[in-house]
Amino acid sequence: MLSAMRTRADDRPRPRHHRAPGAVLSWVLPGVATVVWALVVTTGHSWGRVTAHWASAVTMLGGSFLAGSSPEGGGAVAFPVFTKVLHVSPAVARTFGLSIQAVGMTMAVVAIVVNRRRLHLPTALVASLSAVVGFGLTLAVAGRHDLVFWPARFGVAWVKATFSVLLAGTSVLMIRHLRRGPHHHLDPPWGPRPALVVALVALAGGGLSALAGTGANIVVFLLLVVVFGVHPKVALPTAILVMAVVSLVGLGVLGVLDGQLDVVVAADRVVSVGGRPVELAASSADLWGLWMAAVPVVVWGAPLGSWAAARVREATLVGFVAVLAATEVVTTCILVPELRHDPRLIAYLVGGLVAVPALFVWAERRAEALVGRPAVPSLAGPGPPGLGAGDGEQG
Repeated sequence: MLSAMRTRADDRPRPRHHRAPGAVLSWVLPGVATVVWALVVTTGHSWGRVTAHWASAVTMLGGSFLAGSSPEGGGAVAFPVFTKVLHVSPAVARTFGLSIQAVGMTMAVVAIVVNRRRLHLPTALVASLSAVVGFGLTLAVAGRHDLVFWPARFGVAWVKATFSVLLAGTSVLMIRHLRRGPHHHLDPPWGPRPALVVALVALAGGGLSALAGTGANIVVFLLLVVVFGVHPKVALPTAILVMAVVSLVGLGVLGVLDGQLDVVVAADRVVSVGGRPVELAASSADLWGLWMAAVPVVVWGAPLGSWAAARVREATLVGFVAVLAATEVVTTCILVPELRHDPRLIAYLVGGLVAVPALFVWAERRAEALVGRPAVPSLAGPGPPGLGAGDGEQG
């Protein structure tokens, strides 16, 4: 049945020297991906470009850990660091995030399947389809197709503020629910009304992903945990699957079809993107080099992050995300000069920081009317009967 994908490993105790085939495959896949990566870089004579973008690899050390241990994904680290520290444009950072998640999150989905983790397939299917539609509509309406990398029409500062609102709102909700009592349901309620709610929320998440390279996973996770009352170890793999689909579409549309990964570099300048002549700094516009530098880090970092997350208290992880969100908001206020003189942008940032958590809290309190089941909020506490300690982890 599609009501749930119950994929748990055999619970019988095994000798300490025995490893489940899925666990072994989870570590074989990064090795195979690393070999393929090395062949691509070597045959393309790209080692110089890869080493020149060592900062991308360092950034994704933290990003891949977060991707393996929280709903924010690697974009929660990559986007702010790229746009504020490495001076990469939001459009390049977005396509980078989608491209790197197409690798990391796809491997995470494979690990979820082979390790027989539990997720809710109907939610994943509806949310993936709706998020892809939202992604495409946002690119079509808000993207500047006459420029390379398809930047947003409404300016860099607004994109940065939107990302800050999303990350900060998520952290507030996670902290709030961590402070509540233990819960949860294994599967969300399902039917036409819950499916419609999932589709609408995922549609917005897909739009956010078209701007910042992440977002669909975050809003789907919050919807499942806050409104539907689903255990995070079920909600997290479901959200990962949704973002993997959106990332693959983003890689295909932006990276391949539009040629944003087809970057030609001469000396320290990018001279062509997708066959279009340009004159950009290679340090911030060589998307291929940025991507290739981070691939080996991500293919190993995501499973390592998941492994570490299984051994760290959830409160510690939530605290880490909260610090990240606070840093993101503070640096946005300091490093985005438009916030010093644009009252509309200031109102948008402050209003968003209040409105996003308030919207989910409102939905939580009306969960029975919205989806037919009252949510029992928390991210803390043991899982309900039938949910193993490993269920929902990312390989």
